[in-house]
Amino acid sequence: MKLYLLLQASFLLLSGQCFSQTDSFDVFTYKHPEFFVKSELPSRLQFTMSNTDGNFCTITLYKSQHTKEDVMKNITSQWNEQVVKRLTKASKKPGKIMTGQLMDGWASTLAIGNFYHNKKKSVVILNSFGKDQTSACITFTFTDPLFKGAIENFSQNIHLKNQ
Repeated sequence: MKLYLLLQASFLLLSGQCFSQTDSFDVFTYKHPEFFVKSELPSRLQFTMSNTDGNFCTITLYKSQHTKEDVMKNITSQWNEQVVKRLTKASKKPGKIMTGQLMDGWASTLAIGNFYHNKKKSVVILNSFGKDQTSACITFTFTDPLFKGAIENFSQNIHLKNQ
């Protein structure tokens, strides 16, 4: 009986570890978002989910780079590269920028703006992280508010490595 209980407890512990296992990409550690398709390039890691109605959500982690010293110059540069150049009719500048947060010892800046998909106004969020002259960012691009929960869940399970 004790052996049976020990085996059951071991199975439960191991199965819990499988579901909570984290992966890493560059300076990020994360949990793969459920139901998203993963694709990886040397410069970025992308998770995508799309619905039959054409709505989609994309989460993209960009490889870290040498940072500019000024936070606002850094976020502007990232916005131009990762949002304006990649999304149809994206806002040239973010509508809102929030600074002053720390995450795992990294300074975090959040920029929020819009782009258009099939003539529908959609949302893009760029989260920029900086530490010790290193910068990395994540973009959250979605066309339907239904994806907000998946984005929040992913955001709660992402961490940055100490360098």
